[in-house]
Amino acid sequence: MVKIHWIICSAFLLFCSGCAVSNTTMETANQTNNQKLLRVGITTNAPPMAFRENGKVSGLEAQFAKELAEQNKLTLRFVELEWKEQIPALLSGKIDIIMSAMTITKPRNYQIAFANPYMVTGQVSLVRLSEYNRFSDGFSSLLNPRVRVGTVKATTGNLLVVKNKAKGDILEYSNAEDGVQALLRNKIDAFVYDLPMNFYFGAKYADRSLTPVTVPISREHLAWGIRKEDTKLLQQANSYLQGIQSSGKLKEMIVRWIPFYEKLYNK
Repeated sequence: MVKIHWIICSAFLLFCSGCAVSNTTMETANQTNNQKLLRVGITTNAPPMAFRENGKVSGLEAQFAKELAEQNKLTLRFVELEWKEQIPALLSGKIDIIMSAMTITKPRNYQIAFANPYMVTGQVSLVRLSEYNRFSDGFSSLLNPRVRVGTVKATTGNLLVVKNKAKGDILEYSNAEDGVQALLRNKIDAFVYDLPMNFYFGAKYADRSLTPVTVPISREHLAWGIRKEDTKLLQQANSYLQGIQSSGKLKEMIVRWIPFYEKLYNK
């Protein structure tokens, strides 16, 4: 009985040992697979920068992501998130990089690292064509108490307007399309949003007499967000960006997606 008991115990221990080795191997394999993935956080409600087209993620940021992954032999995986979820997802390790037309700000700099900026941009107003002259002075015209200004919650445009407009209506929307529709329905007089997107909406709704004011009301830089400790990915992102800048391809890519931007390029 003792001998049989010893054999059974030995077999059990060997089995458990095998399980432990198997689990370790699986964990190592998963880590290796994760290292070969580029998980890109993206919010697909900001054409022409990031949006869905024919069921696929598209836009300038999507093109950047594909080329960054290819250059570093990584498998690209888009992770679609709401805008407010981007930084928490990055910090928790759910994504590796934010490529979603994010503006560099001091509060964000405290939390995450940014690759080198790839685009100079800013906030602009989208208005009705018949009222363009009313807003042609840029930001000062928005501060009139009688002007109803629309913004998207928790964006740099929203913070800019809230901080500076002491009197008058400020209407906040959950997404840009809602703000544009409010402008079309005469619920607001101007919609403040990022330059690329408001120029896109101006083209999309030109037949309904919407137009962007081509005087930026702020100067901002767009860049990709990366965890501070992920120095390898930061170097890879900057290397990719440096390559397309020096070759002239970066400008070509931006102007392809945002044709009007050529006159403003890096001013």
